[in-house]
Amino acid sequence: MASSMTPIRAVILAAGQSARLRPLTDDRPKCLLPMGPKTILDWQLESLAAIGVRDVTLVVGYRREMIQAHVAEHHPAMRVTYVINDAYRHTNTLFSLRRALEAYDGDFYYLNADVVFDEQILRRLSPCEEGGFLAVDRKQCREEEVKVLVEGGQVTAIGKHLNPDACFGEFIGVAKFSGAFAGRFRASVLHEAVPGNEMKFFEHALDVMPDKTGLTAVDISGLPCVEVDFPEDYEYAVREVLRTFRTVGADE
Repeated sequence: MASSMTPIRAVILAAGQSARLRPLTDDRPKCLLPMGPKTILDWQLESLAAIGVRDVTLVVGYRREMIQAHVAEHHPAMRVTYVINDAYRHTNTLFSLRRALEAYDGDFYYLNADVVFDEQILRRLSPCEEGGFLAVDRKQCREEEVKVLVEGGQVTAIGKHLNPDACFGEFIGVAKFSGAFAGRFRASVLHEAVPGNEMKFFEHALDVMPDKTGLTAVDISGLPCVEVDFPEDYEYAVREVLRTFRTVGADE
């Protein structure tokens, strides 16, 4: 594990081609969609910088040159390591995360590159130490959403397959992993990202861990966030979520 002197890193997964958002993603990766005066990725990187995180592992694939050029131009102070998932057409986030964790074994923030969220969510995760901490929005979930079950304050199951009526809430795709738990989770990712699991989401590696001790849901209910999977998600993010941020929104 990383020593206490090693800056904590963020791992951002941005390899996918986002077919469900076409035609919006025909000519650009999802993370570079305009979101008011910035892109989704800009909001994420600025939020990370605001809590002191400037070391980033960015997993790229689809139109990766656009992402690299954008980050170089707009975020020169960020220390970004690019990891390429060439198999992005045939693999999902489990395999992208494996690529990142093959190159890094310390504590890290985890971000799906398609989540538009308020900076306060990272501030809520920041003081959490020694465990896995999932940002969870307590609400009635839909079938498509990544859901969590919680018993005694601990997450006992995670995935889209769970019964929405029994769930604690939706995992929004932002998390923090530190200490011994980060090491156990990394081992699970490396063990599970094997042939046959190509289309699994990264949370599969959490769900199959026999010992989830330390895996905690951090309630971020009321803080603006949305995962942009479909055109209606994008429209909602621009119309509703963005206007709550501290910076000028799309129509001001």
